[in-house]
Amino acid sequence: MTNRTEQDKINRKEANQRYYKLEENKEQKRNYMKTYRTRNYVKAKSHEYYIANKMHWGENKKRKII
Repeated sequence: MTNRTEQDKINRKEANQRYYKLEENKEQKRNYMKTYRTRNYVKAKSHEYYIANKMHWGENKKRKII
């Protein structure tokens, strides 16, 4: 693996942004993410995240009401 400089990271980010501005590429990414979310390990990871943060989210709602 090569070490990337900060400028390399910025260039890659800008290239990705240009790529996904095109509608057909947006659609391609949406379709990929739909199938990605159905994978078992992704479901498990998102469920763990939900359980870990559920109490924290409830506290935020209570604070907003008051």
